[in-house]
Amino acid sequence: MTDAMRTDRIIPPELKSKIRIMVVEDNLLNQKLASFMLKSWGFEHAIYGNGRLAVEALKNEHYDLIILDIQMPEMNGYETSVFIRNELKRGMPIIATTSHCSPEERERCLSCGMTDYLSKPIKEEELYNLVTNYLFTTVVENIENKLSVQQ
Repeated sequence: MTDAMRTDRIIPPELKSKIRIMVVEDNLLNQKLASFMLKSWGFEHAIYGNGRLAVEALKNEHYDLIILDIQMPEMNGYETSVFIRNELKRGMPIIATTSHCSPEERERCLSCGMTDYLSKPIKEEELYNLVTNYLFTTVVENIENKLSVQQ
């Protein structure tokens, strides 16, 4: 990890093993890169090669965060995000990844229900900071809030 990968949000190691991240990416090299990074950060993850496979998995499995490529065969990232939000009614963070870097592309991603956006090639520090910050607010803070209510 580089200095740029420091964030004020810390996910305790005992929680990392319980967090599940879904990567939806059709490019084998990008799949391996995402897998390498997520493993090195201590996160459990699964990889799906297109949106159709991802939405089928989401019908039966829980994930805390999705890293979603935009340009994919069968069901692209826009369609996948809309389906997750509107049909499956899931609210986990979705981080879009795309090689099209423009304000219009970012706006399109956000309007389709994605939480954030990264342009390719993915920079490890940027992805780490986004993943950690979103997981902190959706998983760690929720657990801490539940514990304080129980006490």
